[in-house]
Amino acid sequence: MKFIHSSDLQIGKVFGYFEPEVASALQDARQAVVRTLGEAAVKSGATTVLISGDVYEKQQMSQQTLARAIENMRAFKSVQWHLMPGNHDHFRENGLWDRIVRMQLPSNVTVHTQAGAVRIVDEGDAPVFVLPAPLRFTSSADDLTAYMDKEATPEGAIRIGMAHGSIQGFGSEDEASNYVAPSRADSAGLSYLAMGDWHRQMRVNDRCWYSGTPEADQFKLPPNPVSSHCNGGSALLVEVNGSNALPVVAPIPTGRYQWHRIEKVLTEDAQVDLLEGDLRALDSDLSKIVVDLRVTGAVSLAGRKKFDEQILQSVGAALRGLRFDEAGLVLNPTDQDLDEIDHAGFVRVAADRLKAMAAVLSDQGQASLAALALKRLYIEHLRQGTRS
Repeated sequence: MKFIHSSDLQIGKVFGYFEPEVASALQDARQAVVRTLGEAAVKSGATTVLISGDVYEKQQMSQQTLARAIENMRAFKSVQWHLMPGNHDHFRENGLWDRIVRMQLPSNVTVHTQAGAVRIVDEGDAPVFVLPAPLRFTSSADDLTAYMDKEATPEGAIRIGMAHGSIQGFGSEDEASNYVAPSRADSAGLSYLAMGDWHRQMRVNDRCWYSGTPEADQFKLPPNPVSSHCNGGSALLVEVNGSNALPVVAPIPTGRYQWHRIEKVLTEDAQVDLLEGDLRALDSDLSKIVVDLRVTGAVSLAGRKKFDEQILQSVGAALRGLRFDEAGLVLNPTDQDLDEIDHAGFVRVAADRLKAMAAVLSDQGQASLAALALKRLYIEHLRQGTRS
């Protein structure tokens, strides 16, 4: 039995902190990853794709959004798709999954909204059963996989569990809920337990894995990161060669975009060039890259102009998306900066006063506004000089 394990596609997710053009591209990638999973199955010889919850972002999805994902699955006729509700798209009466079932699903797509063993493969030496634990609420106090321990299947059958939640006492995730016993695969005789909910790909034990989200969607670094690359963007290829054999698990890349969180401290203007070099080195094609840039430190007015032009405008245009918080990057105008605005007169007086106000740390709101005004004064002066 060879299959693709994925979860947390969250089709329909809204990326409100990006401009509409970027948000639209990121949304499209979440729909397109269905085809990527299908192509990965065909290429690897897998017969099945298991999606362990959160196929969709929320209950209130347009009919077109729901149907497009199903139609993308229909296109891979040699691949069987098995879908299960998670916490974002939990099963409820007359909800999202009832709407999907009423679409007259293609023969290669199965929706698992009830617990219980379902035979999914008859070929080979041993039948294969999937044991889903679909969520009926956003959060459940019970371990929904507990039934698997006593769920009967024929002797020698390959049993594959599907669950969506947090492994109890293992790791740490924000707002952990829907706990699953870490020993469930062993106690229930599962060849493999396909977990969803955590967007980070992770091995719990030999028979239990989180697939992670196949398309990154948040700027969250793994514990003890070795690079700026954030969670997500891959699935798992799993091969089970018998009910007692340990599964062979291998990550496969699926993400259209790579998300990076980069933190830098600037203490001199020349470091802007180094930062530009680091950003351009992320990939030969920056249109595949989404960056959360967090810069702290201080630069001169000339340095801030350089930062805006080289980082925000130039590299920012090459990236698929750039989120930048400028609160930590303060202005430290030099005498040369102020001399370029004016040597004397009321304009220089205004510049000196703004510099003093920007340095008042006791009033962050006033300081930020003064720094912005000073930067604007500097840039406008340079523009006037260029025109003249």
